[in-house]
Amino acid sequence: MLLMPSYIGVGFLAIPYVVKLLGLWTGTAGLFLYGMLNELASLVLVESTQRLSERTGESFSNMGKVAEMSMKMGPQCLQPHAGKLRFLIDICISVTYALVMPDLLSLMNLFGQDILRQYIYINDTISILAISVLLLPIYMTRRIKLLSFLATVANIVLAGLFVISFQYICQDLPDVSSIPAAKRTDFLTFTSFTNDVMFSYCGIAMILPVRNKMKNKKNFGGWNGVLGLLLITVTCFHVFCGFFGYLKFGEMTKVNYLLNLPDDTWLYKSLKILSFLTLYFTNGMPVYVVVEIIWIPFKKKFVTSELVLTYGEYACRLICLILSCLFTLLVPEFELLMSLTGCIGVLFTTFVVPFIIAILTLYGETEPLVLVEKVKRTLKLTWYGLALIFGMYETVAGIGVAVYMTIYHIIL
Repeated sequence: MLLMPSYIGVGFLAIPYVVKLLGLWTGTAGLFLYGMLNELASLVLVESTQRLSERTGESFSNMGKVAEMSMKMGPQCLQPHAGKLRFLIDICISVTYALVMPDLLSLMNLFGQDILRQYIYINDTISILAISVLLLPIYMTRRIKLLSFLATVANIVLAGLFVISFQYICQDLPDVSSIPAAKRTDFLTFTSFTNDVMFSYCGIAMILPVRNKMKNKKNFGGWNGVLGLLLITVTCFHVFCGFFGYLKFGEMTKVNYLLNLPDDTWLYKSLKILSFLTLYFTNGMPVYVVVEIIWIPFKKKFVTSELVLTYGEYACRLICLILSCLFTLLVPEFELLMSLTGCIGVLFTTFVVPFIIAILTLYGETEPLVLVEKVKRTLKLTWYGLALIFGMYETVAGIGVAVYMTIYHIIL
């Protein structure tokens, strides 16, 4: 249950828009395909972590530490670079959390303008600046228990929003033949689809921390374990949401399907207000993670003044808010921010890191003497290698397209 909010959250609401990029059946098939690839990568990560734990007797609580240990026990030429690999993974995860802040701000801007458009027109600049000022108390909150409580309440509210909105989606559905089954897409569109899908499957960084808290870790991995069943459920949720959401709204599907709900009914209008408030209270957790990663190492190495120790973290939080606001003003479109978040960090940590760990872990083990086991080991290494090549291609292509489209938008 602790993993569920990581996979079914803000990104889940954008799934119908993602399906729209490729068409009803093609987009739905893509959702299912990447959902299964995400599950495979997650199970490989857990299996490799378990093998390393059995060999070393250590318990691993994060992906970076697992990667570092696997490289230390891998080829001798790579062992001195184990710390660099861990640093790279930590940076990617940090960047992902850092990009979530403008993501949430951009979404709040969309909901705020949608709620107020019947009464007053506000452009993006004024709206984003006003929301940034409103976010100041959340950004300045340091108590993790309070932030966790607010995030939990927000997730419960999100669950209610899903239930109420889906009953609207499932009413008076048009004929399937009236919606494009597949669309002719170019490289940019298909790669953007991949980035957007991975934005909604961005929970792999939470898998090992959750596993580490379990008393019986043996029941966690495997297709029929806790993680396998959870990710299959998540994939089915995504497919269901994407298919019926796009079927309901067609080419009018917006980047967050709640924005497609009618404005003339108080129930659905209240859902948008609740969504705005939910996003508001959700901001605290990514800010806390980013500040912990930046401020604590900086404080230990460079800060000696009592005044800076007392108020430095507040200054760091204020800087995060200012940078988040400026970045959102520069790129207010949630579509672009979603694509950036999906490729920078998520693709790398999902489709590259688990297979690097798996190859290094398998390489570090004693080569079996039995022929059947040798063949199995060779086949596994081949499969991991092919998966790694695919993941590296997806990561490079995704980052290239997302950065290109962002710069193109800024210039124009």
